[in-house]
Amino acid sequence: MSTSTTSRRVIGFIAWLIVIHVLLAYGLPEWLFASLMVLLGILYYRIGAFGAVTVSLSLVVITVAYGLALKITGLEDSIYYRPDEKYVRFDYTNNHRVYQSNVHIDMPMPHGDLRAMTTEDIAEPRRMQFHTDADGFRNERDYHGQRFVLVGDSFIAGNSNSQEDMLVTQLARDYSLDTYNLAYPGNVADYAAYVRGFVKRHGENTRVLLFLFEGNDFEESRGRKASALARNGRRYYEMFSGFNTYRVTMSLYKRLTRGRDIRAGSDLELVELGGKKVAFYKQYADVARRAQLPEPEGFERNMESMRPYIERVYFIPTKYRVYSRHLKPGETLPNAQWDYLNGICRKYTLRCTDLTAPLVRETGSLLKKGEYTWWRDDTHWNRHGIAVAARVVANDLGASRGKENKR
Repeated sequence: MSTSTTSRRVIGFIAWLIVIHVLLAYGLPEWLFASLMVLLGILYYRIGAFGAVTVSLSLVVITVAYGLALKITGLEDSIYYRPDEKYVRFDYTNNHRVYQSNVHIDMPMPHGDLRAMTTEDIAEPRRMQFHTDADGFRNERDYHGQRFVLVGDSFIAGNSNSQEDMLVTQLARDYSLDTYNLAYPGNVADYAAYVRGFVKRHGENTRVLLFLFEGNDFEESRGRKASALARNGRRYYEMFSGFNTYRVTMSLYKRLTRGRDIRAGSDLELVELGGKKVAFYKQYADVARRAQLPEPEGFERNMESMRPYIERVYFIPTKYRVYSRHLKPGETLPNAQWDYLNGICRKYTLRCTDLTAPLVRETGSLLKKGEYTWWRDDTHWNRHGIAVAARVVANDLGASRGKENKR
């Protein structure tokens, strides 16, 4: 093989590597990304070094222009209807996702997550105050020695709710209970990672109030691989996921592929309650109807790892379970998720509380006034539902610890 032939092939390979990195900035699904890698490899082999360089440089110029257009037009921000997705980052030290640190914004939220899945006019516009601390959790102040930390998913992290309505805020404002919000959407393996990282930073005296959501916390709970290769690979990948071209293209792709389901509203059930349409996510309704729960892989192991720090465990029911008697009065729902969790709590002598009954009572009372404990257009509870949880937590802590909880 001549030197010139070798040089051309090296140039073609470098051009191929460049275009692969350009494609990483588009957030394409894995199957499409892999297909384009193969097709471009074949194309570059056929068109030679000059053609390969020309294609790669053209795509670089197009991508830079695309990114600038997204910034100038403001589309890079307008694709987000709520701040929860916009400020995501990865904490490589503790191997889990958090929010960007020290964010303080006030923005309109035009609708909830279920409105994004239908064309029906069920939107409940609201304003969102969104604050994060230095560690990337939704607190207005950094950790300052609070005895109790709140751990859980989007319900406790405050998705779809403004800062003043979150559980951590209501506990402080209405019950003088100064707690720390250590919550971010995930599963039980993620919660264990949050606790490990927190204990590492702040010591063994941590007392956890753990909240588990019936809808998606009782699934497989394996932790993320934390090998050096996995960490470095994720860090490299995250370099591209921060580009506006990545975020916008991925969002547009999802909307395109889910367009038919959104138009049909096939993932939702819409029911009139209290004189207004209320949306229910069918997948979570199916979970509530589940008669048996196969043991979730890793769930018990992660619960056991948090056991030394857990003060109490709280079960958050699905929206469907809370409203079921108003939807289908004759339907009797099984309690597979609660029964499983209660069994785990008994095994490890953990105090466990089911929030279903107090939420059902408050829901019935509010419906008479045309008000709700869940956002009508969302899978998450609103300030009324959160207030129920705050009252239960306050009673529990007051009964078990008394005034030492108050600051």
